[in-house]
Amino acid sequence: MIRTNLYITGMAGITKEEPDYKNYIPDAGLRRRMSRVIRMSVASALMALEDSGSGEIDAIVTGTGWGCLADTEKFLISILDNSERLLNPSSFIQSTSNTIGAQIALMLEDKHYNNTYVHGGSSFESALLDASLLISEGRRRVLAGGFDELTPTKSHLLERMGMWKKYICGEGSHFFVLQGEKGERTHGRLSALDILPLGIDESDALARFDLFLRESGADKGSFEILCGDHLLCYLLSRKGYKTTDYKHKCGEYPTASACAMQQAFRILSEKTAPERIVIVNKYLYDVFTFMLIEKV
Repeated sequence: MIRTNLYITGMAGITKEEPDYKNYIPDAGLRRRMSRVIRMSVASALMALEDSGSGEIDAIVTGTGWGCLADTEKFLISILDNSERLLNPSSFIQSTSNTIGAQIALMLEDKHYNNTYVHGGSSFESALLDASLLISEGRRRVLAGGFDELTPTKSHLLERMGMWKKYICGEGSHFFVLQGEKGERTHGRLSALDILPLGIDESDALARFDLFLRESGADKGSFEILCGDHLLCYLLSRKGYKTTDYKHKCGEYPTASACAMQQAFRILSEKTAPERIVIVNKYLYDVFTFMLIEKV
């Protein structure tokens, strides 16, 4: 378990309902050159900064499991159609996973630390861990987010593999403004997170979850669980924990925990909300991750 102590002063996300991008990306030519996931991510990042009340940041950290799939597909198709000759480099440039962080930095004219994590189902949690380290080293405000898109090709391939018989397909982009101290617009605090090793099954994860609760102090107060794994969610409910499967709203994708984090802060803002919310996530057959969200 890793203690993070990150205060969230701004947040925004885009899943099924997309905003009017003209409000955040006024340049029509720039909007046309952007793929859908780039528009979603840039807009949600700018919306998070707007929610925080300030556009000043000291670092940008992003996490993604799939990267910019549409541009990757477009570039690969152009390789086949043109027999590897006279290729347009734009699709290749925009297909890299760090395209989102770079595009946000260009629009904000930000020249600070900028990093992207592509760690499958723990990509967003890895970005949060990096943000925690940056703030502990003296950075004041960090913009962190997780994003993934679902293209028709990806959906078709996963459907042929039988994934959508068990899971709900999803996509989304969620960004957060993090700092080490409580501010006027603080939504809450990310107090701790844990990324379990690959290969741990649900029964072992259940034991590690109990250890996470004890070490983080969450077992000393009221809390709810936003759970992103069907079997572990069932096992936790059998032990008497109050659980909610948050992926019914956002679907299954590598950085769905970013959507869960925004849901958690919205729940905490309610009058009858618990003191803490624990997010349990697992993407398909990847690693388990735990995050502790608290009121402040």
